[in-house]
Amino acid sequence: MMNNPTYQEALNWASSFIQTNQDVDPTAPEYLLSMEHDWNSTQIILHRNDVMIDFEFEIFKAQVERLMQNEPAQYIVGRAPFYGRTFTVNQNVLIPENETEELIEWVLNEHSEAPLKVLDLGTGSGVIGITLKLERPNWSVVASDVSESALAVAELNADDLGADVSFVHSDLFTDLNNEKFDLIVSNPPYIGDDEKADMDKSVLEYVPHLALFADHQGLAIYERIFSELTSQLTPHGELFAETGYGQEKAMQVLTHRILPKAKIQTKHDINDQMRMIKISDLNESD
Repeated sequence: MMNNPTYQEALNWASSFIQTNQDVDPTAPEYLLSMEHDWNSTQIILHRNDVMIDFEFEIFKAQVERLMQNEPAQYIVGRAPFYGRTFTVNQNVLIPENETEELIEWVLNEHSEAPLKVLDLGTGSGVIGITLKLERPNWSVVASDVSESALAVAELNADDLGADVSFVHSDLFTDLNNEKFDLIVSNPPYIGDDEKADMDKSVLEYVPHLALFADHQGLAIYERIFSELTSQLTPHGELFAETGYGQEKAMQVLTHRILPKAKIQTKHDINDQMRMIKISDLNESD
């Protein structure tokens, strides 16, 4: 191919090239271009016959080679969309997923503009805490993580997006100075080691395992959270959290064992998989 192909020619080449690796998302090359140029799908169509500028195709080829090594496209470009905004991501944080957007939507639908003290527990790239702060400016938001590398990414995103969020390096609640919160929102590690065989190579090879896996069939972090929840929430405080799709019964059993007075509500995602829980009324009988 010539040194300066059109964008459509470059995409055609990439599509043919990645066909030899069935693990590569066929939409990934278009994602690379869209994020590099801040183009939506319509703009890509409008620019399809434009010739790539000098060296751009060489950069694009190198990025596609990385796709062939199962590296996620979001890490290659260092950016990922979430709730209508673009966040910086790298291999120190999870790539934000649609299920987490649905978790945000659930929280926002249940809580209006009234001021709340909110904790994003295990913030990663910061998408939950930053989005909540930007959507609810009256809320006071703290975001914590055990990974200093993840916190660095989250702080960068907060600066870029103008979100006034406080960040704390903490292993769950350990260094939060016994603060109490009206609302805790979390996407903690919840995948059991026995599930590794079913996971994509790109996830296993590039995504930080600290943010993915937990002992006790993925429930170990939840056991710790639930054990301390009563002392971390205000009297009418609530926990909203993301879970594994196969953990509906396990979450209910765990809640009733550790928080026998609490109410648990499970919520299914757009694909009708149970992916979210809400824990409330911790000190009230059913």
